[in-house]
Amino acid sequence: MPLLLTAHPTNQADLRLLLRVGQEARVGSSEWVELSIPDDQSIALEHFVVRCGSDAVVEVLGEQQTLWVNGDGVERFTLSDRCDQKTEFLAGQTSFSIRWSPDLVPKVKEPAAKDEPSDAPVVDDNFRIGEVATRMKLSHTAIDLLQTPDRCSLYLQRLIDAGLADDAIRFIAAALPAVVAVDWAIVSSGLIESAKDPLLDAMLAWTSTGGEADRRVVAEQLKKVVEPSNVVKWISQAIVLSGGSLARDDQPMIVPPKHLCGIAILTAHRWSLAAQADRTVAMSQWLESGKLLLDQMEATGTRNEHKGAA
Repeated sequence: MPLLLTAHPTNQADLRLLLRVGQEARVGSSEWVELSIPDDQSIALEHFVVRCGSDAVVEVLGEQQTLWVNGDGVERFTLSDRCDQKTEFLAGQTSFSIRWSPDLVPKVKEPAAKDEPSDAPVVDDNFRIGEVATRMKLSHTAIDLLQTPDRCSLYLQRLIDAGLADDAIRFIAAALPAVVAVDWAIVSSGLIESAKDPLLDAMLAWTSTGGEADRRVVAEQLKKVVEPSNVVKWISQAIVLSGGSLARDDQPMIVPPKHLCGIAILTAHRWSLAAQADRTVAMSQWLESGKLLLDQMEATGTRNEHKGAA
């Protein structure tokens, strides 16, 4: 369950810290703490600690200054379990925000017992799965696994069980909503833990809003980077292709086909995997987190739609 803590120092680039379950980080002005804000004299050497568990807890360390959240002085607060919302607060003179990564809060409903009658209508994703399979060019073996009726999560599990990892990644990349798919790629590729960078900052801002204005910022930042890494280039291209137009500004709008975003994410995945020492482990992590997200999508009824479309 990764937890993303972001510091927003005045007149400086954001500082990010990714915590996984069981980890904690001390935040302050000392170089010895995990997230250091050296230019904020109001933050003590160890101002507060963040613990990542079943809940995300931020606590003020003993005798230190009060941590302020939404204007109220508190000594402790627990983050909401909503992965699509961030909590903002001020510590010292620095603003912070904290949120779960989407793949860490899968709210999957418990399946009903087989002997319990249900009046709920049968949901059949057969047509949608077939459409994604065709556009993403899944193998004939993968397409043969399609059933009627079918659900995206069940189909994905059959792909994984059959050892069709590449087909499974292709399916996840296009079946997830664009914002979630991009965030999945950023976290799974390890890009979230890379050095701060204006393009990466713009990409992360887009994953929080999915808005057209933020999409254009990513497009502009991408133009400024001379030689971006292949992973950064293709994930940012996925964002660019999530909306807007393929035509020049002075030409009639040509909306990008939805699957192009998935193709860009698939390409980023391949470049990321190629750089891993243990590709089997890396592939398993991509598949595991992607399946959790797809399960969550079905549980909440989220469809593969782009936010902030032009």
